[in-house]
Parts: sequence; C-alpha cells; structure tokens
Amino acid sequence: MLFSIVIPFKETNIEYTKNCLKSLEEQHFKDFEVLFVYHDPTQINYLFEETILNYQLIQIDTASNVSVFRNKGLAEARGEYVLFLDSDDFLHPNTLIYTKKMIDNEYSEVIRLKVKGTRFDKKTTLNKNNQAFYKDDTSAKLDRIFDRLDINIEGEKQTKLINELFEEDLLNANYKLKTQNKFMRTLSRSLKVHGFIFQRQFLVENELLFDESNDLYGEIPFLLQTYNEVLSIQETTVSLYYKLLHNDSINYPSLSQEIREDRFLQFYRALKVGLLAVDNLTIAKQVKRKAINYYLYTIAKSNSFSAEFNKLIPLYQELQEILNIDSEPIKLARRHNVEIASIKRGKFKRAYFFSKARVTLYQIARFLKPKNKKSRRRAVQRFIISKLPIRQNTVLYESFLGKNYSDSPKAIFKYLLANQSGEWRHIWVINDKDLINEEKEFQQGEHVKVIKRFSWKYFYYVTVSKYFVLNMRQPPTLYKKDEQIILSTWHGTPLKRLVFDMENVASANPKYKSDFYQQSRDWDYLIAANKYSESIFESAFMYPREQILTYGYPRNDVLMNFSDTYKEQIKTTLGIPLEKKVILYAPTWRDDEYHKVGKYKFNLTLDLNRLEEELGDEYVIILRMHYFISDNIDLSEFEGFAYDYSKYNDINDLYIASDLLITDYSSVFFDFANLRKPILFFTYDIDKYRDMLRGFYIDMEKDLPGPLLYTSEEVVNSIKNIDQLEQEYADKYNDFYNIYCSLDDGYATERVVKQVFDSSKSGK
Repeated sequence: MLFSIVIPFKETNIEYTKNCLKSLEEQHFKDFEVLFVYHDPTQINYLFEETILNYQLIQIDTASNVSVFRNKGLAEARGEYVLFLDSDDFLHPNTLIYTKKMIDNEYSEVIRLKVKGTRFDKKTTLNKNNQAFYKDDTSAKLDRIFDRLDINIEGEKQTKLINELFEEDLLNANYKLKTQNKFMRTLSRSLKVHGFIFQRQFLVENELLFDESNDLYGEIPFLLQTYNEVLSIQETTVSLYYKLLHNDSINYPSLSQEIREDRFLQFYRALKVGLLAVDNLTIAKQVKRKAINYYLYTIAKSNSFSAEFNKLIPLYQELQEILNIDSEPIKLARRHNVEIASIKRGKFKRAYFFSKARVTLYQIARFLKPKNKKSRRRAVQRFIISKLPIRQNTVLYESFLGKNYSDSPKAIFKYLLANQSGEWRHIWVINDKDLINEEKEFQQGEHVKVIKRFSWKYFYYVTVSKYFVLNMRQPPTLYKKDEQIILSTWHGTPLKRLVFDMENVASANPKYKSDFYQQSRDWDYLIAANKYSESIFESAFMYPREQILTYGYPRNDVLMNFSDTYKEQIKTTLGIPLEKKVILYAPTWRDDEYHKVGKYKFNLTLDLNRLEEELGDEYVIILRMHYFISDNIDLSEFEGFAYDYSKYNDINDLYIASDLLITDYSSVFFDFANLRKPILFFTYDIDKYRDMLRGFYIDMEKDLPGPLLYTSEEVVNSIKNIDQLEQEYADKYNDFYNIYCSLDDGYATERVVKQVFDSSKSGK
C-alpha cells in the first residue's frame, strides 16, 4: 500500500468531516488506507455507512489532544507514505496522483503539498479552482484514464497510466525541490503539519513523534526534528491541500481560534523542545528569530501584555532559555536590542518596561495619524464620553448605516412624534441631509436633530442616548452602557440563510460570525415580523427567544393605511406617468460577486430592451438595487421607461406606487405580499445561489406566491398574462399571506412602543 492517511477527529461540525471523507472517495488514485482516530463514538458510525474507502476506525480510550491521535494513527499505518489530514480539511481529487508522480520521478523522504486556505465548502472551493489542475477538463481521454485508474489497477500498468496524464500534458504537474535553507526561510509558514507527506520508514528510523505534552503545538518539535534530518523537500507549486478557515469561532472554533490563556507559553515551550532536539545551527537561528519576532510583534502588542508583570514571568523565562541555546548570531534592529538583550540576561522587568514604552509610542503615533479620526473618536467615547450620564428622554435612530430615512426606525420615530409629542428628543443618523429636506418631521427645532455616522456628535449621542433604534448591526467597537436599550428592528423576513445558518461566508469579514454574535448580545430587543422569523432569528442569530418581539414589522403599518391619493402623490414625486402601470424590479446581491467587503457588483441580466419593446406602451419599470450593491446602473438609453430609485429613501413608497414586483432572493416580497399584488421571481441563477452561496429557508419551488422564471422572455410573457397568473397562484398567495403577513395589521408600531418605551418609562 502506498499511502496511509491519518485523520484525527475532534469535536467539530460534522459537515466538515463529510467534506473531508468525500474528497478521499473522489481521489483518482486509490492505493491508500484511511486511519480515522477518535474518542467519542457518537457521530462516527454513520459517517462510514456507505463509504467506498479502505478505512480503519481507531478509538482512543480517553479524551486527549490531537498529537495523541496522530501518534496512534501513525503506529497503525501500513502505507509507505503517511499524510496527516485534519477532519475539517480536504484534498483535491488529483492529490495522490501528483504525489505518486513525484515519488516515481525522484526519491524523497518528505513531500509537501501546497496548502490553500478556504472559507468555502469542498464543492464551492473546487468549482473555483479546478482549472488550475486541468489543461482540458472536458477531454475524453482524461476521463478514460481516470476511469481505468478507478478500477484499482496496480504496478507497472498504474504507473504507465499516470505517466500518460502528465506526458501528454493533460495535467499541470509542477513541483520543485526546496533545500533545507530555503525551507527554513519560510519558517512561520512551515510549523504546521498540514500538507506534509512523510515516508513512514523515515519517521520510524528517526523515532519522530508528535509531542503529546503540548495540546496546542505538538507538531512544532516534530517538524523541527524533521527539518533537522532532511536536506531537501519536494513541494508542489499548485494547491492540493485545502485548509478550512473556520468562519464560526463561536460554535466550531478551530484549535487556533480557541481562547487559551496559556497559548503564548505553549508556543514557546514547543519551540524550546524542538530546539533541544536539533543540532543544525541554521535551524536554531531561524527558530530563535521566530521566537524573538513572536515576542516583539505578537505578545508585546496583545491584551495579555497589559496584565500584571508577574503573570508574564513564565513567558520571559521560556524565551530566555530559547535565546541561550547555541545558534548562529542573530542581527536585530537597533530599537529592539535593549529588549532582547535584557531578556537574555534575565532582566525581565527592564525588558517589560522598554517593550511597554515601545508599544505605547507606536500606538500614540498611530493614533495621531490623520486617517485615524474614527479610532480617536472611539477612544474618546470609551474613556471620556462613557463617563457622562444617560439622557433618559433621548432616542437615536439609524436606518441602513445612515444611508436612508426609512424602515421600522422611521415608523417608530413618526409614531412617537405623533402620539408622545414633546416627551422625547430624537436624533437621526443620516449621512446626506438632502435626503430629508422635504420631510416635515424634521422641522421640529431642537426636538429632532440630524447627525452624521462616525462624527463626534455620533459618538456622543450613541453613548448617552437612552434608546438606540436601528435596523442593522451597530459598529462592533461601540461601547454600550448598562442603562442603555438597543432595539434592533432588523430589515426583513429572511429567505436566504443568515449568519450561523450559513455554511459559506463568501465576501464578508472572516470574523463575521463572531462579530455578529458579540454585537447582537447588546440588543435588548429584536423585532420579528412573524413566528417563522422568530424561529430563524433564534437559530441564525443565536438570540434568546424571550427577547424577540414577534409583533409584525412597524415599517409595514403604512402598507395597511395608505390611500389612492397617496399613491398618485408618490408617482408624481417620482416623475412617473400616472397613466402607466409600474413594475418594481428589486433584486438582491450575489455573495460571490463583489469588489471588496460590503461592496457588491451586480450584472443586470433582465433584458430591459425586450421589456420596453413588448411592454413599454402600458408599463414603466423602477429598479431598486440592494443597498450593498455599489455599481451604478446606466439607464440613459431607457429614458421614460426605466427609472433607478436604488437610493430613494423609503422602499415602501415604491411598493405602493407599483402594480407588480419582480425579485429574486430578496426578502422584499414578504413585505410586498401585504398589498396582495402579483409577484414574479426572476431566478436565472437559482442552482448556484441555493447550492453554493446561501441556501434558502423555504422551498422556492413549492412555497412562493408566484412563478420562478429563468429568462427575460418568460418574464415578458408572464407580465402579458398577469391576470391569468394571479388566478393560478391565488391559493398559494392566500396560504403565504396567512403564514407571513398576518401580524402586519397596521398596529405593529403601537405594540413595539408599548413594550419597549412605555414599559421602560414606567420601570417595568
């Protein structure tokens, strides 16, 4: 047997492990065994019920660390080469073919697969990266060779077929030989065992095992001893090992994400154990440099360094021992000499003083940079403004990060103005004051004030206002006082999976889930439009059900209380002909199409030329892009037919002005359904959106109050036959309305105000 693949299984998301095992089942080279090492059998058996893998289950008697698991698997391995694969990682289907080719071409004791970090599941990742490995992935010859390899042929026939793949240039087989010196230059990336393949006999002869006494960094001494024994390592130039970067550090933290007070100490102990076992002075020098940089740029800048000096003494002692192990001399920048020399001589207090001063000066210089205005204001908020008393009668409002005067914060604001006039001071976060020039609610003198997001006034009012009403998340760094009340109205009934219900987080910040969790802990109340949303918010936000106000959406009250005259006023304001019917097109963004975090692209797939040609005599169309979409849509050639109102304040006005809605996976249709007007779903990329990006909470084929359409032609035909479609979907529409819209009765705002504002005033 050529390969043994050792998988240590620790508690994790079981879907990660399914991805891992599936990637092994899909290997085109089959001469390998899987050694699955675990402790808790709860989730194990069904993982292997239908597998085609040659596997062995190895149970550890007591709960232990990953080094124990790896050593146990190594002891049971029978293959010529051993690969250690974490249960949340996965391999490219060609991984073992590449490795076999490298072994055949040049003898090597250690091979390293290039590692690629990914935040996506296996299917999504490989869909994005397959072309890096195939010259022509539609080649019939390539498929035939893979089919023959799948029959488990061995020996010379197997080698001959693999050679065919590379010699005929069907696969990109690129790898290089790295000498020991070159490999050690990238030491910071070379202290993880991911992607390494070891000749088993080499490990046995050199008695190389993982350090079981170190549950965080047991692989470091193992790898340092490996580098000490080999002169070179073969490394692929294409990524074949995929390291899953966990995007849910709350429920499924990786080992590196676990909060451990002893993490720094464990790291130094691992370096020391490894150093004491090697005799190569170059390796020792590189390890020392790593230890020094870790102190200067990680430990000294961490929150732990602000703790009492006595708690840092064990760290200093470990670093001192490392520095005094023989190696080649290390050159340091002059500004660091005094710190490191003091540690080497055991003068820890002196080193602590100089390190503290260096970091403080660095922070001051960074703080004073002109571009760091926001950071300075946050600091002033935290350490000065937070000492001021709460203003009990002040309410702060924010809608879509200050970009709109709209949504449920607007409904609550208008209700308080109308029903509790004079009792409150209202502060609105609006970045562009031109948005509210025509709004009479803002002609209230000192009772209503408008401020910009992240201005000095923003940091003041966000700290002293009794209430903060917002429909998205507050900034993660804002300081909330215990007496404050944050009311999250959220901004829609969810169709797409959210936060902790999402497997892939495409373009969001890597800390998206953990940030969301921490921010939502500051919410005192969260509004849900229906029981369906209540259940999802509890799961997706991990939010306590008892703090969810399932009252209907305040923003939808207006949809139950408007007049025909108001509809005409809106169309006149928008410059839309009164005699024309209005189509509202309101699509959402695509997670995988973005310029950068929070700035999404949008490709207009709906054929406006075709719509104007067929429907222009009777209809006009309003485009309303999601507020995340940063691209401007050029409608200059459709003047008089297409209007872009993506930046219009309040989408409710657009609902009221419209006669039918076209959307895709946006939650707007939940609100629009209150009007009982026709809804069409233009879902041209539903397979990708459902299976690769987000996934849905409801069955799109069965539960929607309108048809799924895949081409512009289908959209045109549906609008031409809209009366017939309304009759066809009447029953589905009624069922949908009863489930999702029944609480939107025009009194949701009143219920929210009584619960949040009135009960707070009365001390309840």
